[in-house]
Amino acid sequence: MSTIRRVIASAAGAIVVLLPFAAFASPGYLNAGTMVTSKMNQTIDSGSAHTGDKFTMTVVAPYPNSKSVYDNAQLYGHVTKVVSAGQGQNPVLEFALDRIVLSDGRAANVAMTLQTQETQRHNNIGNVAVTAAAGMIVGNMIGKTLFKSNLGGAAGLIAGALYANNKRTNVSMRQGSVVVTEVQQTVALNHPSITAQAH
Repeated sequence: MSTIRRVIASAAGAIVVLLPFAAFASPGYLNAGTMVTSKMNQTIDSGSAHTGDKFTMTVVAPYPNSKSVYDNAQLYGHVTKVVSAGQGQNPVLEFALDRIVLSDGRAANVAMTLQTQETQRHNNIGNVAVTAAAGMIVGNMIGKTLFKSNLGGAAGLIAGALYANNKRTNVSMRQGSVVVTEVQQTVALNHPSITAQAH
């Protein structure tokens, strides 16, 4: 009987020891349809940006699913197309979001589309409302078109675009401006070590 007790005690001890590791290993999920609010960490502007330029945004409240684990999470993106003012057509700034990294190290490749962006004032005051509306509409249209099919492991997909309504006014997302994006596919948030082991 004492042997059985020792086995049970050993098993119970092992469970207690392993529980934290199981919690560490288990991924959280960022679900499709979730809105993510973030702030730009720098300015990207059609007058100075280049295709391929990278940028980051910091996730702020309201957090996805009201979970504070998203506090100070970082979104990583890049510019996919730039047309600056005076190049013969209206300025354009297109960008994509590639990855989210939580402060505890968990991360995932993401596919998101732009929903809203704080208006940015340039030289032409009449352009302010048009810029925000165009960005929102283009982001939604792209999302509906691209995500009809099943896209596995999607990353680097178009998040949205900002268009100016005349050739003289550049468009931008300024440092500190609030951007709201929508997650297009559910992704698992894994620690880098877990992801490496899986591969």
